[in-house]
Amino acid sequence: MGSYRPAIDQLIGKIGIIVERVPAERSGRGIVKVGGQLWTCETDGTDPIDQDTSVWICGRNGVRLLVLAQLDA
Repeated sequence: MGSYRPAIDQLIGKIGIIVERVPAERSGRGIVKVGGQLWTCETDGTDPIDQDTSVWICGRNGVRLLVLAQLDA
């Protein structure tokens, strides 16, 4: 058998842009755009993530992506 990997898992490690604000500590859901597609998302971070913020896709919870705000270099 081949090594099938669901499309959502292929997004882990990529960078996205927040389209709809993400509340802190998984207290609600936001929307992230990754590779031209919109996905619901949440964060474990202690601060909310505002619209137009670049985020790192660090995992998933079912069909929701887990995101963390990118640190400024």
